Amino acid sequence: MTKFKTTKFSTVLWMIGAVVIAGCQSVTPATNNMAQEVLKPSTCVVEPPPVDENGKPMPVDLDDRLSMELRVFFDKYSAEIKEQYTPELNKIIAFADRCSNLTFFVQGHTSTIEQQAIDEKALHLKGSSQPLDFISLASARAQSIKNYLVNLDLPAHRIRTFDCSADNPIAPNDTEEGAIMNQRAFGWISARDRYDQMLLECREF
Repeated sequence: MTKFKTTKFSTVLWMIGAVVIAGCQSVTPATNNMAQEVLKPSTCVVEPPPVDENGKPMPVDLDDRLSMELRVFFDKYSAEIKEQYTPELNKIIAFADRCSNLTFFVQGHTSTIEQQAIDEKALHLKGSSQPLDFISLASARAQSIKNYLVNLDLPAHRIRTFDCSADNPIAPNDTEEGAIMNQRAFGWISARDRYDQMLLECREF
């Protein structure tokens, strides 16, 4: 009699197990489909903060974690982006895709020599009958960066452009090497305006 009860109990357990397994198998495909669906976050995904030797989280500057800088240098009198900078521009796109709440700021700069030539041209056109409709070189450099990013589907409203002319040089303009360093565009993507003083000295367009 005991043997019969044991056998009957084992049979019941086996049937319950079969039902549970069948149920799991029927749910698994739907779960896998959900896992395969890629959802873009509405805000930046920040990796866990670093920890100290005791395993406790260390303080971090969140603004620095939510930002990325870009530097692009141009040939004299040119606003054409060199191919060597496209990988960095593509990183901005990837970063912006992860962080949909961030804005990209880009400043166009010129060397003093370039700016003097631009000012002379503007003065010449002002005294002639020709329309003064040319875009400044600094603006053109910032615009070329914006155009590149927009062409890769970064929304235009997330990009702010500034013309800084020859202000805020990063190298002396009295040498060719220094002038080349100043023929640049500087950009950053951030949750807030990290360079507010610099932007006050530039013209947004």
